Amino acid sequence: MKNYLIVGIITIAALGFGDVQIRAQEAKSSPTATQNKPQYEEWSDDFTGDKLDEKKWEKYTFEGGSGGKLEVKDGSVQIRSAGKTRAGIRTKDSFSGDRFAVEGRISKVGAAFPESGGSISTLGFGTLTVLFDGSGRNRIEWMLTSEGTLEAWSVMDGRGERLDNKKLATKMKNPVLLVVRKGDEFSFYLNDAKGAPQDAEMALKATVKNLPKSFHVMLYGYGSSENNWDGVRVTVPKSN
Repeated sequence: MKNYLIVGIITIAALGFGDVQIRAQEAKSSPTATQNKPQYEEWSDDFTGDKLDEKKWEKYTFEGGSGGKLEVKDGSVQIRSAGKTRAGIRTKDSFSGDRFAVEGRISKVGAAFPESGGSISTLGFGTLTVLFDGSGRNRIEWMLTSEGTLEAWSVMDGRGERLDNKKLATKMKNPVLLVVRKGDEFSFYLNDAKGAPQDAEMALKATVKNLPKSFHVMLYGYGSSENNWDGVRVTVPKSN
């Protein structure tokens, strides 16, 4: 039996889909603190229409070859790449800040196709990735598998480190994956797509040092995993 771990339900310094605005976790109830609350700007896409918005996204691969299938349909971007690749879509915009929230609402993670000569479907992945360079050698990843398990990774100079305890899983069918950065501290959250943002569950928190402020956001599933996304939102402090 899987171990379904819930660390706690908290109000997060992040964002939600819909009409909910930024909730600054460190803000106090005093008028002065409210006035001093940092100002944020948002970037988002809910994948309406029948094709990918080329002003916002580009196809991107940092391991393996190109190929596979990319389709925007019914308010969702549907991605399936080739075997043994890390390929998907990346934001054309570069964002900057040592405090940010990156949120992806995932609608489906399907199993990958079997490798050549095999007959058993392999584990599929849907990965929300924060890219800190153009090669994929420095990144933070928060992913859901086709079996409902969750993995969090940091990759520094091409060397990966798994941050979770290998016991995280969820029964949510269409979860929202959320990564929040505060300096060197990264928090990984999970929320039901129909739930309120303040009900997000913090799955884990980790310290990852020496990552730059500038980043892109990428969506992909390793190999031929089918991963479908209903929306993405990025929140960063407003530049002066």
